Amino acid sequence: KHAKELGNVLAHHASLKDRMSYLEKLLGDSADKHAAQLQALKEAHDKHADDMAGMAKAQAFHASLPERIAYLEKKLGDSADKHAKELQALKDAHDKHAKGLDTAADNHATMEERMKYLEKLLGD
Repeated sequence: KHAKELGNVLAHHASLKDRMSYLEKLLGDSADKHAAQLQALKEAHDKHADDMAGMAKAQAFHASLPERIAYLEKKLGDSADKHAKELQALKDAHDKHAKGLDTAADNHATMEERMKYLEKLLGD
């Protein structure tokens, strides 16, 4: 009776060789899958490291934000100073011209004075 039951049990169980083959295949597939994932991860890491190195090189050619702001402030300040000087020069030139016109007006005779001069010159 035990021999018959043992035979039935053994018939439903895989042999030790089959079981070992299954485990080896399962572990091998898992190891292959993990190796592929690990390789993909290494490649992604290398690409990321290259990208970061490229950004570091590019950053070396760019001014920092404080440097850029200082540059803009200097340019705006220089421009404002230049415009202030030009504006003052225009005001000075205007004042000089206005004084020249006042002096010229003082030296010109009025219409009445000019008429009297001409009448006197012509002998009334």
